[in-house]
Amino acid sequence: PFTNYTDQNVNNKDLLKIIQTLPTGFKTVFNLYAIEGYSHKEIGDMLGISEGTSKSQYSRAKTHLKKMVVESGFTY
Repeated sequence: PFTNYTDQNVNNKDLLKIIQTLPTGFKTVFNLYAIEGYSHKEIGDMLGISEGTSKSQYSRAKTHLKKMVVESGFTY
């Protein structure tokens, strides 16, 4: 769930702002998987991509998000 990506130093509102700055592909898959709760297979079917591509985009989104949180001055 979405709350797994937060700690006491990053509130949900700040994290949502950071998520909105992710590249479109990362943001779409991240939102569908982490926030909406769809499986990677479902995301692949919705977006016309493979399940593996969905997993890859999600992994890259998490890495990018962690980097952006740190660069924003929050402790991850």
